[in-house]
Amino acid sequence: MRPPALPLVVERNLRSRVKRRDGSVSAARGDLVLSAAAHITQSADRGDRPWQEKMGSFWGHIDEGLFFIVIAVWWIVHACRQYITSESKGEEMKPRISYCIRCCRRDIPVESILKTLFPIIGFLGEVFDGDLRFIDEHGNFQKLVYAQHMTIYGIFILHGIIDLLTWSGLPMMPSATYMSAGLAFLWYGVAFYYHASMHGKEPLETVVHVIPIVAMFGAAAMIFLEMNWRSGHWTMLARSYFVLTLGTWFSHVAFMLYEHDKFPGGGSSGWDRSDIRNVQYARASFGLHLLLNMTFILLCYLVTYVILRLRYNMRLKVTYYHHDAEVVNPYAGKLQLASAHDDDGAEQFLLEDSP
Repeated sequence: MRPPALPLVVERNLRSRVKRRDGSVSAARGDLVLSAAAHITQSADRGDRPWQEKMGSFWGHIDEGLFFIVIAVWWIVHACRQYITSESKGEEMKPRISYCIRCCRRDIPVESILKTLFPIIGFLGEVFDGDLRFIDEHGNFQKLVYAQHMTIYGIFILHGIIDLLTWSGLPMMPSATYMSAGLAFLWYGVAFYYHASMHGKEPLETVVHVIPIVAMFGAAAMIFLEMNWRSGHWTMLARSYFVLTLGTWFSHVAFMLYEHDKFPGGGSSGWDRSDIRNVQYARASFGLHLLLNMTFILLCYLVTYVILRLRYNMRLKVTYYHHDAEVVNPYAGKLQLASAHDDDGAEQFLLEDSP
């Protein structure tokens, strides 16, 4: 019996793989291969793909995106406030990985609680959806995507717990919070690298999982740098920027890949995941996310400065350059000009403000 028909290109490719050394084709072997390929094709049409597992849902990506957005905005606001406050006092800014809310004369670890609860929700979602059955009746591995997701959530949960233990006053290892956070984003990027290269994934689904890897590694790098360089504001703003980009991107991806009118929204959206135009749109969209998120951080800084200026009369030291000299204006009634040339020794001039 002739097996079901396959596309002509696929059939020629399969028959070319079963040629003998003399150039003839084994009909039995060829029909066997064609039958197996036809069975796989029919299974794929029914949605039963043994090599491809369910990759997520709409609300799963939204949960992940909102978590990163909330944490990033929280970090950005505190970074701007702490930078402006430190500069106005002439002190060096000391960034932190976690901040509390002052309420009723007590510090409430809201951030640490959120960093623990959100990953727990995602972890439980993977548990209930995956049934924790990673070996089938034949002894083969299955549903390892769920196991991969659970390890990602698990490290973020560990970071939240370490944050809470540090807040409680328990003697923790130095930089344990930074190390756990950096490790979480580092493994996040590695896991997504292999996550994006899984067999059977359409081009659109592949590209939306490959692009954010740079932000994951960027966040990890900034956290590790800040762990060893506890001064300044750039590392904190940079990690906030990368985390914010992850949040807005995953929220956008949820609408591109999945249906959003059902819960948990595991069905595919109406987007053609094999259309190169949709792939190009996804690439361009990520660049737009980078642009808009940078603009958002600048606006947050300006708004924070205006609020602190009006409410507490805080002023910043303004540094600008004039020719080859750096001029620092501390709003103290004087300007200090330091020569950039060291040929005859450094010269310093004290200038009075013009009326």
